[in-house]
Amino acid sequence: MTADGERLNHALYETVTVLVCSAPLAFDETRLLSAFRMLDAADRLMRIMDDDDFLRRARADFAAHRTLAMTDQAAFTTWLSGYVREFATQALRRTDRQEAGS
Repeated sequence: MTADGERLNHALYETVTVLVCSAPLAFDETRLLSAFRMLDAADRLMRIMDDDDFLRRARADFAAHRTLAMTDQAAFTTWLSGYVREFATQALRRTDRQEAGS
């Protein structure tokens, strides 16, 4: 395996470990913190993926709003709705492009 492949495997293993170790916490923590953990894992995966403009903006947006989960839960919930909408819109765009290229 190449050094790049080893780094990718290590980064994926770290993210999988975070997800697995977070699962039991979901029983005792608030729904908001559970949602935050999912976003944190998504952020970790975005760091591993090939860089593109959308992911770069999404990571910056999460970094700018992540503390709202602790400081202003209503604002975090409102922000999260828009964040989800952006991902859904982007997924539709990518699906349309992929289907058009087929």
